[in-house]
Order: sequence, then C-alpha cells, then structure tokens
Amino acid sequence: MKKLNLLKTIVDFVWIMSLIFFPLIIFLSIMIVIDKDTFGIPITFATGTIDLSKSFGKLVLVINVFNFGLLLYALYFFRKLLGCFVKRMIFEEEICFLLDKIGSLVIMASIVQLFSDFITKLSKDEIGIEFGYGPFLYLLALGLFFKVLSEVFKIGKTIKEENELTI
Repeated sequence: MKKLNLLKTIVDFVWIMSLIFFPLIIFLSIMIVIDKDTFGIPITFATGTIDLSKSFGKLVLVINVFNFGLLLYALYFFRKLLGCFVKRMIFEEEICFLLDKIGSLVIMASIVQLFSDFITKLSKDEIGIEFGYGPFLYLLALGLFFKVLSEVFKIGKTIKEENELTI
C-alpha cells in the first residue's frame, strides 16, 4: 500500500503543477500564434526545436499544446483510477471504464505526437526514414497496455461475479 500512496502522491503533484502551468502555456501559445513578431526564444518539444517565425512552427506549437491537454486529461482519469484503488475498488465497472478511457486518450496522444513530428520534419525538409524508438512507439505501447488492462479487469470482474453466485 505504501507504493500506491507514493504513486498517488507523485501523480497528484504532477497534476497540481500541470493545472498551474497549462493555462499559462495556453495563454503564451495564443500570444505567440497571434503575434507577428516571434519572441526569439527557441521552443523544443520531443520532436525537436521549432521555428516560430514560420506558420508550420506555430501549427506544431498548437498541436503540441493540444497533445499536452490530451495527456493531462488522461492524467485526470489516472488520478481517479488511483483513488479507486486506494478505496480498494478493484474489479468494478468504473475501473474498466477508466482503464479503457486512459488507453484511448494515450493512443490519441501518440497519433497526435506522430503528426506533430511529421510536420516538424516537413518544415525543416528533413523527411526520411528513421530507425529506433521514439515517443510515438512508447505512447502507443502505453495506450495499448491500458486497453489490455481494461480487458483483463473485465474478465476479473466477470470471474468475481460468477464466484459470488457460487454456493
């Protein structure tokens, strides 16, 4: 139970910090997109550094802010999931729903990340084939892992219900 409490504490800290900084990020992003002059500050994402003087750079900025919002929404559901685990709710319908929702959001975030990476490389004329592992594969695998966990918990819920009906 100590590990669960530690995980919940870390997730709560990240959640609070994200809630503080996400509105600031949105505000600054809107200012950057609207303003014709760039601030001259290089902005680096997992996909690389973007040039805000070009329209592609501003598009990548908006896409990455949206992606951060998707992952923040997934973190919200993860907090709810951990709260259910703390209450010892394990094989419940809500747990299956939360796991499935988290998986869907993380998979969507991985696709948005891939799209953002493609636009970044397109703006720099660096389109090519790369070998290795990137954020896309890690996010996709994490999303699929949550989807699989959802199915496993559905099976566990069914077994639990059948066990309760047995005399």
